[in-house]
Amino acid sequence: MVVAAASVATNSACGAVKSVFKNTDTKVTPQKGSVLYCDLSFGIAEHSGIYVGDNRIVHLNGKGEIEAVSPAEFLSPFALQDIYVSCMGNSAVGSERVATRALSMVGKKRNYNLVMNNCHQFTTGCLTGNFENSSNLLTFLKMQAKDTLGADTWHLWDR
Repeated sequence: MVVAAASVATNSACGAVKSVFKNTDTKVTPQKGSVLYCDLSFGIAEHSGIYVGDNRIVHLNGKGEIEAVSPAEFLSPFALQDIYVSCMGNSAVGSERVATRALSMVGKKRNYNLVMNNCHQFTTGCLTGNFENSSNLLTFLKMQAKDTLGADTWHLWDR
């Protein structure tokens, strides 16, 4: 989970980017290795993870534990009920390699920090293999998803 207070400064510059990339009209089913995210606390913050198949999502929780969870578990009590999926056009995009990287981290623990070592950095690490990256905001994760997966929009998960 990442508090948007850190991203408030980027909201004016990135607000247009977020609205362009987030589409609530089309619903999709994620592919293995798709990047997923949900809004927390009415859009003040977001949470991200990687879809690994069989209705499981690998994420870094607020205790620093990397775990595979159901969509219901991924949506914390503070989350809205929508999960967004990385897409190219109207089709979900993912990567077996990304899913494999995510699964290889399950059971490990990281020194979680809301701002400097959070779920977005973990999810970016699944995309790149570099878990010590500086992508601590959803905006940076989305840019990496575009580079790695070709994701150019985000659609609702049809679940």
